[in-house]
Amino acid sequence: MLPRRVGRPSSATVVPRERILLAAARLFHERGYQATTVRDIAREVGIQSGSLFHHFATKEQMLTEMLREAALSMCVRAEALLEPIASPADRLRALIRFELDCFAGSQTRDFYATLVSEWRDTPDAFHAELRMLRQRYFGLVRSVLDACHAEGRLRIDPDAAAKVLHGVNTSSISWFRRSGRYTVDEFAAIFAKLLLNDER
Repeated sequence: MLPRRVGRPSSATVVPRERILLAAARLFHERGYQATTVRDIAREVGIQSGSLFHHFATKEQMLTEMLREAALSMCVRAEALLEPIASPADRLRALIRFELDCFAGSQTRDFYATLVSEWRDTPDAFHAELRMLRQRYFGLVRSVLDACHAEGRLRIDPDAAAKVLHGVNTSSISWFRRSGRYTVDEFAAIFAKLLLNDER
């Protein structure tokens, strides 16, 4: 399910909008934003092209709202996930599992992949908001890594760990397969062992 828009009530009108965004994300991921037309998206959803404009004025607006929701949902979901966890090492394990599920194991894989690959095609005015959300998320990641480092649990420098964590998890978009050798949980546990000392 597409992460629900934070701060907005659920309503019957959300259902077709979700279908449109998921279909658009799949096409943007497979073909790229520039190569995907409004007609392509409408055909994927099974509606007339003009019907899309009841929800989005332009394809650019569709991409912008998609990336806003993807970035904001990562922040809110990660914060809620980590809030009740006290141990820095357990917080890092949970964060690794969360990111990997977003980029590789989730039903919304294309949704998050678009956040990584297509943000440059959003309007310049949106980039400041996207940077703010990025800073919010990576600030959370860095706080977890710093806490692990302070306890002597991190095998490498926090700066390097942040880059490795982001690089491996975002690249999993292209190489991770649910039908492959490892499940999301299994690979997340393996990855945690590479970053943490005295891993259980």
